[in-house]
Amino acid sequence: MIHLSLDKGIAETHFLLSTIEYPPLFQKERIPGKGFGIARDLATEAFNAAGYQVSYHILPMARCTRMNKQYVANVGAINWFKNANMMDRVLYANVTHSKFVLFYKKETFPDGIHFEKLEDLKKYGRIGNVRGSSTTKIVQKAGLNIDWASSLESNFKKLQGSRFDVAISIQLAGWTVLQRLYPDELQKFDCCEKAIFDIPISVTFLKENQHIYHEFMKGLRTIVNKGRFLQILNLYYGSSKIPEEVLAILKRYQCNDMHTSNQ
Repeated sequence: MIHLSLDKGIAETHFLLSTIEYPPLFQKERIPGKGFGIARDLATEAFNAAGYQVSYHILPMARCTRMNKQYVANVGAINWFKNANMMDRVLYANVTHSKFVLFYKKETFPDGIHFEKLEDLKKYGRIGNVRGSSTTKIVQKAGLNIDWASSLESNFKKLQGSRFDVAISIQLAGWTVLQRLYPDELQKFDCCEKAIFDIPISVTFLKENQHIYHEFMKGLRTIVNKGRFLQILNLYYGSSKIPEEVLAILKRYQCNDMHTSNQ
């Protein structure tokens, strides 16, 4: 997630943002030939188009909703704010969309993973999840045997080491991390195409910073209408099909509908 923070030592045209390490949505290091992640790049480009510069800090996911005077906004899952009962305090704009799926080693489940409801997953043993994840409430409600990891990378290292049997991750992010950690062993892993949860990725502002929110919205519509938004999506999805849920977000901003951002 990316928190946008207003630093009193910086002019109002320069904001400090914080983010977690969750490639390819947000990350500290530049991806060769791309950027710093889909959501981070979209946020940066929109602020730049509105005349603002931004810098970033990395935070643990669990700290991302601890909004105080330092933080102006967040780029991440709006569900974090819903789970923290903060929706009456924020304004947000969706920038992309992601689905959470189950990753596993083929040798562990050669017939794959199949379920109708989340409770069915109890038979698949220990399940790894990142602490603070948007899926926290639903997996707890389902009574699943969850092993909490501090980061997405840790989640997959534990899966590889058989510390648990299944790992929860955003689909695109999961394959990105596996490619980086185990490029010669990708064929050993698979994921269930059926999502356990799907979420929009948003830029979320405290309501007292609504003037910055409106400036951001102007910049966001600018990069949509100039084609830069779609260019960034194509850069990351490559030959893969851009999900309809993501394209729907782009189309809403093309329609210039101010009310679609806070849904």
